Amino acid sequence: MRQIWCVAALVCAMPVAGAFGQATAAPDEHGPAWLNQNSSRTLHWVEEQRRSTLDRLRASPNFEALQSDAVAVLTDDSRIEDVTFIGDDVYQYHQERDRPLGVWRRTSKQSYLAGKPSWAVVLDLDALSAAEKHKWFFAGASCRERRCLVRLSENGKDANDTREFDLDQLRFVPGGFQIPNSKSRAWWYDADTLLVSPVLGPDSVNNWDVPKTLRVWRRGSDLAKTKPIFSIDDNDAMLSVSFIRAAGSNAFVVARHVDFERREYRLMTLDGASRPISLPPYSSIMGVHAGKLLLRPNEAWQPEGAGQGFAAGTLVAVPLAPIMQDAKVTDAELIFTPSGNDAVRGTVSGRDRLFVELLHDGFSRVVELRSDDQGQTRERLLPFNSPRFLSDISFVDGKLLAREEAPLIPERLILFDPDNGATTTLAQRKPQFETANLVSEQFRTVSRDGTTITYLITHRRNMPLNGSTPTLVYGYGGYDVAVTPRYEPIFGKLWLERGGAYVQAYLRGGGEFRAPWHRGAMRKNRQQPFDDMEAVLADLSRRGVATPAHLGIMGRSNGGLMVATVMEQKPELMNAVVIGGPLIDMLDFHELSPGGTWLAEYGDPRDPDMRSFLRSYSPMQNIADPDIHYPVPLIITATDDDRVLPGHARRFSYRLTALGHNNIYYEDAQGGHYWELAGGPPPGDWRLRSLARAVEFTYLWDRLGPKAAAQ
Repeated sequence: MRQIWCVAALVCAMPVAGAFGQATAAPDEHGPAWLNQNSSRTLHWVEEQRRSTLDRLRASPNFEALQSDAVAVLTDDSRIEDVTFIGDDVYQYHQERDRPLGVWRRTSKQSYLAGKPSWAVVLDLDALSAAEKHKWFFAGASCRERRCLVRLSENGKDANDTREFDLDQLRFVPGGFQIPNSKSRAWWYDADTLLVSPVLGPDSVNNWDVPKTLRVWRRGSDLAKTKPIFSIDDNDAMLSVSFIRAAGSNAFVVARHVDFERREYRLMTLDGASRPISLPPYSSIMGVHAGKLLLRPNEAWQPEGAGQGFAAGTLVAVPLAPIMQDAKVTDAELIFTPSGNDAVRGTVSGRDRLFVELLHDGFSRVVELRSDDQGQTRERLLPFNSPRFLSDISFVDGKLLAREEAPLIPERLILFDPDNGATTTLAQRKPQFETANLVSEQFRTVSRDGTTITYLITHRRNMPLNGSTPTLVYGYGGYDVAVTPRYEPIFGKLWLERGGAYVQAYLRGGGEFRAPWHRGAMRKNRQQPFDDMEAVLADLSRRGVATPAHLGIMGRSNGGLMVATVMEQKPELMNAVVIGGPLIDMLDFHELSPGGTWLAEYGDPRDPDMRSFLRSYSPMQNIADPDIHYPVPLIITATDDDRVLPGHARRFSYRLTALGHNNIYYEDAQGGHYWELAGGPPPGDWRLRSLARAVEFTYLWDRLGPKAAAQ
């Protein structure tokens, strides 16, 4: 018997019979291929699903109030936004109610650090979009002196239109550098020369539609006529350029990303001459300090000819000048070893001072490293407020500038004096939801193989332990991405303030702890994050927080894969599943751009042994018979997602329906691969963003609220 989801007392959503409401036979194990394309047939199907979903959800008494609250949060003018220092000025991308696409603006560094910025508009995205009849989002800028390469994303896509912009004239440079809308990449070499990895037709990209060549583009010349000076292989993930003319050299470093984990480095010059650099292939570059390159090996590294090896997750320094002059990696030294499960997430260099950013049980620590008179490195833990999460840390005028927040503490922009611990607040976000009766606390449980799993739960102080609290669990579990305890006003206003509990699950595969936490969950260990989420759900039930009737899970992207898999493997543990922008078909993801670049994380479906393992959990191929009752999922994605692609979500919804499982499908007309979650908010028009959030939280309240047990 099929489940029926009642979204309101008088409105029930019956199972959809198939595309356009017509009964269909079960499609093949991949679902219909036509849903991968944005054809007129596909977009008609998408619009029918969107209209049906909105009709259902708007009938709920929750919808209007939830959307109104989302609007209030998304148009709040006190939020703390990222900035970039360029010369004596500070630049910021800013959105507001009357300018939903936003402006790129600037103020003086002096006024910003005094907490009294006086902003002037540099580029108005709403005006530009109206003039050019395109919906442009600001996707960043790479600047050299008074010229910038401004990246404009159409409706939130990864692809962007790159244009040279003059910071003095406040206009795009007539006849200047411009790269049409594509996934091309560019770096300044000097005022009249760019290093470009361009999309110039099918011969310029590899099997995954990734630009595969590096070219030198001089001002006034034709990019299409430039010759490659370097190429990656057809199955590589990408190429990148760094350390351009560093350490007094005229050279630069090119990295061939064999996959998302492994890199091969070469020292190059403009004429194409190159030499290999024996940097560790499995490592993350953490910055430069005192003429040394800082590395975090992600697996044990033994430099050639060195007597000392370095453990994964440590911080290692290598002199930069020999690399840039002769491609030599010499005199590597260990400068920091994190304790316990602490994870090195970044470094901040200032004059003769080096600060190391750590994650400790999800929250931030900052350690200063300084050499004493005998040349020995001394560590000092800075006395930041604890527990807090710190982001966007930089060293400015002898102080640390950072954004500080916690689940129940709104973001504030602070200047922290590392010498005396004095903290100056430059800006403070207004509270977005009521926190007086809320508390955050960490719990631990044990996964199937005995590994301890940590989760953070925010809930009402007097929460009854009778299983009745509507509880939403968010997780990710991949790509070394850390789920962190930020202030999340959308979740706070639309969920916590109304009596729900919100859980962040620290699953293996993520970046919350040291390197083995991520690397140990890759490829054939992919079941681990699924087991970890199962353990968290079971523990919440065991503690009396929520019975399965009041438990929901949410994941985006790789997290969408995770929650879809958990839904299929353990449907009895939950009553709602938000599957956002998901990767779903693990047998053909490599055939859809740019899925082939993810083989290191998941394994290669072309390998028979690996394909057998992928088939064992791939959500597209593991949909059960109708007599297995799934919680009715909400599948949500964006039409212009050009990273994971909406075809995964569309085909999954279609195939679920064809096999007798009700589901709710919503495709956002705005945005690429972005989501409102920790690390947000994304760019875009607040009117569409508030609509999408109302869709999600109306679904969640109608599934998990007080009437959930009776459904």
